Amino acid sequence: MLRKLVCQNSALLSLCAMTLLPLTAEAAKWVSIGNKGSARIEVDSASIERISDDKLRIWHRESYATPQIPDSGAFSYGSMTALTEFQCAKRLAATIRRNYIAANGSELKSENADSKDTSPVEPDSIAEVVLSYGCKQKKAAAPAVVAAVAATPAGQPKPAEAEKPTPKKGKNNKEEAPAAMHAAPHAPHWEYAGKTAGAAKWGKLSEEYAVCGIGQRQSPIDIRETIGADLPPIRFSYKGVPLSIIDNGHTIQVNMAGAGSISVEGEDYELLQFHFHKPSEEKINGKAYDMVAHLVHKSKSGRLAVVALMLQAGKEQKLIRTLWNNLPLEQNKPVIRSEITIDATQLLPATRNYFTYTGSLTTPPCSEGVLWLVLKTPTQLSKEQVSGFGKVYSNNARPIQARNGRVIKESR
Repeated sequence: MLRKLVCQNSALLSLCAMTLLPLTAEAAKWVSIGNKGSARIEVDSASIERISDDKLRIWHRESYATPQIPDSGAFSYGSMTALTEFQCAKRLAATIRRNYIAANGSELKSENADSKDTSPVEPDSIAEVVLSYGCKQKKAAAPAVVAAVAATPAGQPKPAEAEKPTPKKGKNNKEEAPAAMHAAPHAPHWEYAGKTAGAAKWGKLSEEYAVCGIGQRQSPIDIRETIGADLPPIRFSYKGVPLSIIDNGHTIQVNMAGAGSISVEGEDYELLQFHFHKPSEEKINGKAYDMVAHLVHKSKSGRLAVVALMLQAGKEQKLIRTLWNNLPLEQNKPVIRSEITIDATQLLPATRNYFTYTGSLTTPPCSEGVLWLVLKTPTQLSKEQVSGFGKVYSNNARPIQARNGRVIKESR
C-alpha cells in the first residue's frame, strides 16, 4: 500500500522509479524495427502490456547519430525512450512518459506527458512504425512490466555503444565499408528461397528481422501510378578508389570507402558500396530487368539513400568486365587490387531522371526509412556478363512488396 501511495505522488516520481526498477531489470528486450530519418527505432518487446483486445502500452527508443535538441532548447540528447499507449484499430496514440538520454548514456530528464489525450498516428511516422510492430504481436507482456509506467526500461545499452561495429582498415589506413551492410555479425541465417529461411520467412527468423514481416514501407516495389514532378537532379560526385570486391554469401559487393557522394535536395550522402541482384528486384510498370545495381549511400545524419540502376542485356560494360575479372574465389574473402581503380560514375547512364519513394533495405533486417532513387534509363551490359553473374547467383532478388499507399514521384 505504501508503495502504491508513493507512486501516486508525482513529487516522489524518481523514488517510485527506483522502487519499481527491480521489476523490470530482467524484462527489457530491445529489438530494432527500422529507421525513420536519422533515428534508429527500437522497441522493448518484453514491455508490451495488453490492456484490452485493441489497446496496448509499449516502450520504444529513438537513437540518433547526432545530438537532438527539444523544443525548450534546454539541453541536447542522443536518445529518447517513451512509453506510449496505442489503440490499434483506431490508430490513436497517447504518450505517457519520456526519458531523455545523453550521448554518454547518462539520463538528462524524465517527464510524464503533459496530457494523456490521444492523437491520430501520422502516416510514415515513428509512431506508425511502433504501432505496426506492437499491434501485430500476439502475446501479451509479462505481468511485471505493468510497473514500467513509472520506470525507465532497464538494461538498455548506451546509445554510443549500441550496435557500433569496429571499422576495418584497408590499404592507406582508410576505413572500409563493412562486407555485409544488411545484417549484424552472427545474425540468423537467411536465404532467398527455401522453406525455412527463404524470403517469405525472414520476419519469423528472428526478432531482429521482425520488420521484414510487419513493416509497411518495404522494398522492392513495382513502380507504377507515379506522380510527375519537377524533381531536383541527383548530383553525382564520385571519384576513383582502389578495387575492393567481396562475395558476401548473398551478392557480389564492391566496397567504395572514400569514393565520393551524391547530393539530393541539399543533403549529401557518401557512397559506401554497390552490389548486384539478378533479376532486378524492383519492377517498372510490371517489367523486371536482367539485373540491377544498388549503390548504397549514407548521410551524416545516418539516413540511407540507395540509387537503383537497372541493367539490361546489350553491349558489354567496361567496369563490370573489370569486376568480373576479379571475382573472389571464396565467400567472405575480399579481393583488393590497389593497382586497379574503380569509379562508379562509369556505371551511370547519360540521362539520369529518376523515380523516388521511401522504402527499406531489401535484405534482413529490412530497416525502413531508406530513400530510394531509381534511375529511369538502364545501363547496358552483355548477355555474357549477365550469365557470368548468374553462375554465382542465379536468383538473389526479394519478391515485390506491398505499396501500401506510398507516393512515388517521377521526374518530368
